[in-house]
Amino acid sequence: MDERKKVTVNPLPKDFIEKYYTSVELVPKELYSKDEEIRNDLKSIEYKVFKEKNPSFLSKLIVFGSSTVGKLFQFSINKDAEKKTNTLLYLLGFDFDAKQLYGFGIFLILVGFLLGVALMVLGQLLGGLMIIFLGVIGFFWVQYYPKQQMMVRLSKSSSDLVTLILYLVIYMRQTPNLEGAIQFASDNLNTYLSFDLKKLIWDTAARKYTNTKEALDDYSLRWAKSSPAFTDALFLVESSVYQESEEGRLALLDEASQRILSGTFESMTEYASTLKEPLNTVYMLGMVLPVLGLVLAPMLMAFVSIPDFGVLLALMYDVGLPLIVYFLIRERLLARPAGFAPPDLSLVPGLPKMGNFFLKIGNKKITMSALIPAAAVLIFFMAIVVLLSPYLLVFGPTQIYVSLLITAGIGFSIAVYFKLSVIQLRETEDELMRVQNSFGSAMFQMGSFLSQGFPPETTIIKVSETMKNTPMSDFFAVTVNNIRNLGMSLKEAFFNAVNGSTRYFPSPMVIAGIRVFIESAKKSVANASAATLYISKHLSNLRRIDGQVKSLLEEVTSGMRVEVGLLSPVMAGIVVGLTTLIGTVLRSLAGTISTVQTSVSGGANSSVGGVASVVPFAFSLFNLSGGQIPLYTFQLIIGVYLITLSIIIAYAISNISQPGDKIVLRENIASILLISMALYMVLAFIVTLVFSSVGGLVLGATHLT
Repeated sequence: MDERKKVTVNPLPKDFIEKYYTSVELVPKELYSKDEEIRNDLKSIEYKVFKEKNPSFLSKLIVFGSSTVGKLFQFSINKDAEKKTNTLLYLLGFDFDAKQLYGFGIFLILVGFLLGVALMVLGQLLGGLMIIFLGVIGFFWVQYYPKQQMMVRLSKSSSDLVTLILYLVIYMRQTPNLEGAIQFASDNLNTYLSFDLKKLIWDTAARKYTNTKEALDDYSLRWAKSSPAFTDALFLVESSVYQESEEGRLALLDEASQRILSGTFESMTEYASTLKEPLNTVYMLGMVLPVLGLVLAPMLMAFVSIPDFGVLLALMYDVGLPLIVYFLIRERLLARPAGFAPPDLSLVPGLPKMGNFFLKIGNKKITMSALIPAAAVLIFFMAIVVLLSPYLLVFGPTQIYVSLLITAGIGFSIAVYFKLSVIQLRETEDELMRVQNSFGSAMFQMGSFLSQGFPPETTIIKVSETMKNTPMSDFFAVTVNNIRNLGMSLKEAFFNAVNGSTRYFPSPMVIAGIRVFIESAKKSVANASAATLYISKHLSNLRRIDGQVKSLLEEVTSGMRVEVGLLSPVMAGIVVGLTTLIGTVLRSLAGTISTVQTSVSGGANSSVGGVASVVPFAFSLFNLSGGQIPLYTFQLIIGVYLITLSIIIAYAISNISQPGDKIVLRENIASILLISMALYMVLAFIVTLVFSSVGGLVLGATHLT
């Protein structure tokens, strides 16, 4: 108990906390001094391969523009900003500097200005202004890009922080060796953290650091602000090496594991409590007010003639507003604390690639792209629209009814594509998740049998028998079959490249646990028992924390589902009906005014000459066209915006609950889009039918028709 009390005290020195925990910098200033030295040294083939791992299109554009055009535009910039940007560029693996990045941004402004002026000279005022605006936006985007990419890198890496500490603790419990623990963790991780650890190993071997501890200390500084729990846990893992007693060493490792779990839960609790209000604000600004604002558009057009108003409206609602909503939500998502990484399905044999699915025809299994059925859905709806196209030329509710088919074709085809692109992958992911959830129980049973003196091979066979009819049964059945019928060794039974059981169940957690089991079994059965029992305990804690985190976030995500799946379609459907009613009334009123003008002008005589001259002038102040923008244009603008909003909200929900899981993302997009579009179609049709009928009765009663 005394030993436990000692290790629960914050292990970080006070000066460390004052330097890094209170720092407002994204990257600690102590890293700046190493920038030039490291930049010149890290030119090896291995690091270039690491740096160029799957570069995005934006990264390629930034690299090309800054490395070429950026050299031609050299300007003096703030020294502090230059230093910080250079450090970020180094950490991201880019070879250009801050001045080149700034020069590329200036180039974008010049190009946008010249092209914009050219378009305005040719009479395209709106297009010219947009090009100039895009050039200015491009400048600020380029300058913000390094910080944004670093936030993305930290966000993606943070999902593996808990797993990284687990790997280090598991290895260090058996062998107190930091180098081996880092190598073990880097071999099992498959995201950015794996590259980071491999780079630390390379830097230590290349004498950038005197030892592994110094490399880890330097690496931990990056996480001091965004994930202090990880920095604490890493410090505890390092400190365990220097403990004199075995009990103290194991106690520190246990505390490291507990620190990262409790820290994750605390940071997630704080994040969840501060997330709901900003998202509600984004929803109000991004959906409620803009959609309600569309009601005013017909009335605005009735009094003011605006060139290309339909195009301007579409650009605002279907391009500008979705981008604003996306970036506002993305900022909140990048602030998400460390979570739990999703399982990796890339190594599972017999699965279609994302975007495809298997279609069985007889005994044959054919791979089909999800684009094919999605295109078929779109063509079906468009064919109906073509047949009904004459009704689009008649102003009135028929324009809404026909155009709803266009919106339905776009929305449902997108939903079908995302659904079919992961429908079979989703089944496998669910199975892997069930295996991971049962793995802790399996490890406990393995530890129990090992503690009774059974050899590892016999232990696997006994666990296989006791875990029948559980998610782990197939995993152990394949392993036992490899041992008994194929004569494989214990290691081959799990990791054989062709028939190994982990090939069919490539869960990183399962693979890491089995590797620890095999490595510890080489030393003794007692070591293997202790290792498996510890893994079982840790996985139990992990599942408990994971469940608590999901409960915290469920309130936020459920509210967002209701907003985009119910409230948004209801509002959009009502707005479509109101737009139809207003447009019909204004069109009828315009016809009535035209009749009055004709009557007054035609019936004028000398006694009412003053009135005859005043009335036409008064009516000419108003442009009550009522139909200058067809009703189907308004409906399509609202429909497309609802589609983009549904996709953005689905993206937010997925990244809040399970960040980085592309399968869950596509599944959420499909389900949310299907619900919101179906509800919108029904409500828009019903409200338009009711409002147009009521409007016809009112106009008939007031003799405006």
